[in-house]
Amino acid sequence: MDETAGKLTSGEPLSVEQLLEYLPALKEVPAVQLEKYAKGAAVLHRYRKGETVCVEGEFGSTAYYIVSGTVEISIQNPLAHLRTRPASGFFGRSMARMKSFLLDEEQDKRAEAHDRKFIGIDANIDLPMNKPIAELGPGELFGEMTCRTFQPRSATVIAREPCEMVEMLRVILDMLVGNRQVSEASKATSKVKAPTFKGTSFKTQMDEKYRQRSLETHLRSVPLFASVGEEFLRYLKEKVELVSFNQNDVICKEGEEADAFYLIRSGMVRVSQTMPGGDMVRTYLSRGDFFGEIGLLRSIKRIATCSALDAVDVVKIPGAEFNLMLEKFPGVRAQLEPVADARMTATMSRQIPPGLGLDDYLNQGLFEAQNLLLIDLDNCTRCDACVQACAKAHDGISRLLRDGLRYDHFLVATACRSCRDPLCMTQCPVGSIRRKENLEIIIEDWCIGCGKCAELCPYGNINMHPLEVTKEVKTEVKSPNPNIPPTVKIEKKKTTTYKANTCDLCTQLSVPSCVYACPHDAAKRVDPQRFFGDALELQNRLFNDEWTPARRYQMHHTH
Repeated sequence: MDETAGKLTSGEPLSVEQLLEYLPALKEVPAVQLEKYAKGAAVLHRYRKGETVCVEGEFGSTAYYIVSGTVEISIQNPLAHLRTRPASGFFGRSMARMKSFLLDEEQDKRAEAHDRKFIGIDANIDLPMNKPIAELGPGELFGEMTCRTFQPRSATVIAREPCEMVEMLRVILDMLVGNRQVSEASKATSKVKAPTFKGTSFKTQMDEKYRQRSLETHLRSVPLFASVGEEFLRYLKEKVELVSFNQNDVICKEGEEADAFYLIRSGMVRVSQTMPGGDMVRTYLSRGDFFGEIGLLRSIKRIATCSALDAVDVVKIPGAEFNLMLEKFPGVRAQLEPVADARMTATMSRQIPPGLGLDDYLNQGLFEAQNLLLIDLDNCTRCDACVQACAKAHDGISRLLRDGLRYDHFLVATACRSCRDPLCMTQCPVGSIRRKENLEIIIEDWCIGCGKCAELCPYGNINMHPLEVTKEVKTEVKSPNPNIPPTVKIEKKKTTTYKANTCDLCTQLSVPSCVYACPHDAAKRVDPQRFFGDALELQNRLFNDEWTPARRYQMHHTH
């Protein structure tokens, strides 16, 4: 197992016999497979009280199983979004220096913000939004999605008392719960042939534990179930199905009959619609999100295809139980109707200006953008005054890249290009980056600063903004006298945190700094629908109606 040994850099290596003591369900795996694949694939850790197991945002490739003791799992990055506002002093009539700062939703409620009460993490538990801390104990598993997809850690885990836990590579996880399909790309690039495992009773135990201990909390974490009575929730707990899907499996297909409502338990779901020129990925959904409600509410066929981006577990509520819930609890329908209306309206309103091809419209960042920054390359002298002005206005960090795709003689330099497939959303470990109904990107307050969205954006339009924050750090000070209990010392320390952000085109200003600073009137902020739609309509009319051969000859006749 030379390929795996390097990934477990610390801990006490476990022999097969020792591993069976901590995870007896592995006895159900054929001994030949255990002997071949389990060696070197798991280690035992012993953590002292207060010791850190893993940190949010860090790279990971392993899962942890708690044998004894309890841990605290939390998000330590401040729950706030990056905002800018004009600071004192102006560069001119409209160009102001902007100051970046963190602001939570209570101080600055954004209309487009997600109305969540819990944050989904890589464990069978959700963190309350108002205080993102929870406790995990013996028999709990965390880090499964990190182990399977190499996502960054979704939360920080600290031992609350002396703990023992098994850290495992994916091969052990697959032995316990069964293989999840490996993508064709992974198969093509890997030299190691992945073994096949059917799974053990461990998965059944985890599912039962989830159904009894976590399902009700998970349902309650979704706002639409807030008005459902306790008795009906207990009824639902027995009726729902816990279903697993492999990578690229279709969960429900556009055009099919709607027969169920789905709540995502873990993993990410791709939501796409068929459009001229190819499929459009409307959004990616993660733990705590739901789908499938429109077909049931409207009694129509599915309006989108939902498929598993990676290994996905869902809570499936059959249509009969869902409709019964709507009848018994009108509040649920009242909450679902606006969501369904918004999704239906967004779907029906997708219009492309005449004369513009779908590929251009999508790839150039024109699809339903509310604001667009264009640079007229016929006027631009490449002086970089716009980039320098942006940097001066935003703490020395430019949010403008004078580079990108082009349409006609314009450079499209906006923050979000509304990609056909928004890769920036695919690996967020806490689901804090999402699309609004108009397909613009929003980064929620619970961003942990891991940087995956910035790394995955193919246009460099997401950047990580460093911010200085003050935290209280508690440390125990032991007394020389063993009879005197230790005291807690609280110190305030300044640390640097990171938040993902995109350019908002200085919407607080009448004219963006980059536009105001351009000495050649090359940069401009426009409404893309109106700008390109009107231009193309005029062009079509000019060529089709007025510029006939005879008319063209007359217009150029000088005799």
